[in-house]
Amino acid sequence: MSYKIFHQSVFEKWYIEDKSIQAVITSPPYYSLRKYSIPDIVIGGDKDCEHIWGNTFCTKCSAWKGQYGLEPDFKFFVEHTLLWIKEVYRVLKDDGIFFLNMGDSYPSGGGKAIEQSYKRQAAIDTGAYPDDNPSSKLRNDMGKCKLMIPHRIAISMIDDGWILRNDIIWKKNNSMPESVRDRLSKKYENIFMFVKKKNYYFNLDNIKEPTITKDNIFRDRDTTRLNNTPGRSKMGGLKENNYDFKNPGDIWEINTQPSKFKHYAMMPHKLVERMLLCSTREGDNVLDPFAGSGTTLKVAIKYNRKATGIDLGYKDIQEENLKDIQTNLF
Repeated sequence: MSYKIFHQSVFEKWYIEDKSIQAVITSPPYYSLRKYSIPDIVIGGDKDCEHIWGNTFCTKCSAWKGQYGLEPDFKFFVEHTLLWIKEVYRVLKDDGIFFLNMGDSYPSGGGKAIEQSYKRQAAIDTGAYPDDNPSSKLRNDMGKCKLMIPHRIAISMIDDGWILRNDIIWKKNNSMPESVRDRLSKKYENIFMFVKKKNYYFNLDNIKEPTITKDNIFRDRDTTRLNNTPGRSKMGGLKENNYDFKNPGDIWEINTQPSKFKHYAMMPHKLVERMLLCSTREGDNVLDPFAGSGTTLKVAIKYNRKATGIDLGYKDIQEENLKDIQTNLF
């Protein structure tokens, strides 16, 4: 199997056919977390506008110039996220699945909060972003309030017609420590499982987990009372009742994975594998609009899927990570 990577912004035209992708698996930049080694881009606004820039905002339309994820306000980030998600809807098959991994943020935290605050102030100075915006109160008076960005995006997607099937908790037992003393450390992220139609392809058998009992022995529990209860069936992990394997549920305990590459937000292979195996068959097309180091593409090729990625940067890391795979770069 070969792969394609389009080295462009997700806010540019996608050269991908309508309804050609079986699964989209991606983790976009989180809001106000870090600055990546990629150029600034123009997001939103009128594409035919001859922009006149007042720092980061066009004074003639609503376009913004900067790095996705470092918008001066989280509401702009949500709006921008919904723009590229419209393209996901276009290219995803009617029976396809969209897995969206998104972490949350605090307005007063994050690796690039200072830069983000600077851009916000620049917008206020030009009049492009009025300081009486409701979000200003959140930033000034409620600077420690968790923003609930993943759920804001999910609810907006539901309003746009997406069907949310699962809100998966990715529990990271080896997550990075935080130097906070007035709240608990973050130990999980959200993965939303979205579909377009009520009938879609999903293979639970591919991701079932072994049922574990004491000493790995399937034991017949004392189920006399249970079996005599009307409407109840025999339980307890018995082989004759096909309890060898179980549904993994919506809490996934998967540790982050170390890497030799200089990329700070790589999804672990096991996480991608679980999403890929339940949502695709061999030969299906898989898309990652934020391909990064190419992890999703590498896992897709491993399991004989076709892989497509979009990313504005990391070309050198992608080439190194996928050097043993037949390539198509555009």
